[in-house]
Amino acid sequence: MKSKNPPGPPARRRAAPVADPAKSGGRAVILDFVQSRIEAFNDEHGGGVSVRKDAHGYTLVREDEGVPVARLRPRGQGLFEVLYWNPFHARWRSVGSFGTVLALDQALDFIADDPIGCFWR
Repeated sequence: MKSKNPPGPPARRRAAPVADPAKSGGRAVILDFVQSRIEAFNDEHGGGVSVRKDAHGYTLVREDEGVPVARLRPRGQGLFEVLYWNPFHARWRSVGSFGTVLALDQALDFIADDPIGCFWR
């Protein structure tokens, strides 16, 4: 049985456009919309917090003292677990008995308002 595709050279695909290495400092540019949203929230509320992304989520640190404020750990479907830094145990702890999982904007409002008094010491 004959093939329906005529023999010939395989079709060539165009390469995806590559970012200009001269403009990006030789590194690939990756947009992180969560980090940019956290930074925008910080700017809207007067600044003072830096954001660092690592393997476990986003860490918010006070710029003036370098003290950890909170960590937002992704839990899927746009939700984040809110954690606070416990200086006595030198580790991240869940907020509340069963943890607090919120949407990003709600989590940022929760950290800014600090109703439990664990973030801004």
